Amino acid sequence: MKIKVSFQPLQRSIAVLLCFLLSPLSAPTFADDNNSSFDEPVGKITGLVSIATRNRTNSNIRDVVRAKDNLSTNTSGRMRIELHDGSILSVGSESELKIVKHNPATGETRVELTDGRLRSRVVKVRKSGSNFEVTTPHATITAIGTDFFLDTSRSRTHVIVYSGVVVVTAGRGTGNSPARFALDVAAGQNVWVDANGISRLQLTPDDVEQETIAETVIPNEVGSFIAGNASTVTKHSHLRRNALVGAIVGGAIVGALAPPANTTSPPTIPPQ
Repeated sequence: MKIKVSFQPLQRSIAVLLCFLLSPLSAPTFADDNNSSFDEPVGKITGLVSIATRNRTNSNIRDVVRAKDNLSTNTSGRMRIELHDGSILSVGSESELKIVKHNPATGETRVELTDGRLRSRVVKVRKSGSNFEVTTPHATITAIGTDFFLDTSRSRTHVIVYSGVVVVTAGRGTGNSPARFALDVAAGQNVWVDANGISRLQLTPDDVEQETIAETVIPNEVGSFIAGNASTVTKHSHLRRNALVGAIVGGAIVGALAPPANTTSPPTIPPQ
């Protein structure tokens, strides 16, 4: 007598198992790399003056800076932070900021400057969608491969560009405060931003440029360099300096080639 064996229950079990294994619900989940977690390292402190704090604790050189850390300086404090992509943040006295996001893989960085002075020397990143963004209570400043300075208070924000170009947008452009106006600000130019919008473009005098650079420099810092460039002055300052040197040298050459002036002394009058 032949015994008939049914494989239908086994086939159904295999089918159910395969469906479970191939289901998206069974796949492992990964954190979104584009979002910085609260404890993700984004850089380190490379310079300090007086008292500077991280999350209300006194900071030290070589301290790790993490995403969303609250950074601040006192009336005489200064801080320099090197981000993982090589960009440099130089923080002046009486300043408060937070590095909300920094992803070297995508080239995305977002910093919130609540109050005070900040110089950002941003490395050039050639990636689609990459940008470096600083928000203040009055504006959003977006840049790639740029050196710029911000001085913000409750009433307004001053934007000075040393090299490259930034896009200044009035209003933070988020939530219930949509962006109202945007303006490109290039090297050697500056604007003010307040509740009424963005001022007209102005040329930045050399003395103002140097004064604002000095407001965030750490004493004994080797040069006030631009990220990716070891120059101690900005590019457009080089042009102005070279023009001045050229004029001086040109004047000296013309003076050397000119015929000597008549320098014959008048006859001496003998004493009476």
